[in-house]
Amino acid sequence: MDYGDTFSPVVKPTTVQLVLALAAHFHWPLRQLDIKNAFLHGIIQEEVYMSQPLGFEDSLHPHHVCKLHKSLYGLKQAPRAWNDRFTQFLPSLGFATTYFDSSLFVKHVGSQIVVLLLYVDDIIYTGSTFVAILQVIRALTTEFDITDLGSLHFFLGIQITHTSTSLFLSQSKYIEDLLLKSKMVDAKPCDTLCLPSHRLLKKDGAPYPKPTVYRSIVEAL
Repeated sequence: MDYGDTFSPVVKPTTVQLVLALAAHFHWPLRQLDIKNAFLHGIIQEEVYMSQPLGFEDSLHPHHVCKLHKSLYGLKQAPRAWNDRFTQFLPSLGFATTYFDSSLFVKHVGSQIVVLLLYVDDIIYTGSTFVAILQVIRALTTEFDITDLGSLHFFLGIQITHTSTSLFLSQSKYIEDLLLKSKMVDAKPCDTLCLPSHRLLKKDGAPYPKPTVYRSIVEAL
């Protein structure tokens, strides 16, 4: 097993920002799709075996194992296998990948354009005409079990508010969820002074008792 090649490529944050800016500038509709049980669509390229599932053991061959042809949740190859399965299907719909971002796909139909962004099993899509977008949705539905989440409102911790002329992006909900998780909803904000020349030492002071909570708070800031 190649442990260095079991991840799933995801769209870059800068690509998401660029596509949102284009959609706001040209007044393109922004919508979001979710693939149900996405990892189950992946096809395994390596030889992978697993024990017989509990409750489905073969009484005649209790010590036999199962050879997997498709991926399962919890398998290290599952994210990569799903990405390969989806990205190999998109060219049949007329999409082409881009050199800048392997998770950005563009389709041209005459003067029309459809843009698709892939983040594991979450999909953002937009385009110059709603008719071209619907055609892509119908084609994807024939191959995968898809949930149309409607207009894009929340993606990767970013809250998107649609106005008549623009898009407003914020992370207020993401920060509120982190404060709730770290039990700091009622905490009062205060400025923390720090000298610019101060050097933090690895062995200075006592270790923080809950580092995971501290990391969550820092990420929110």
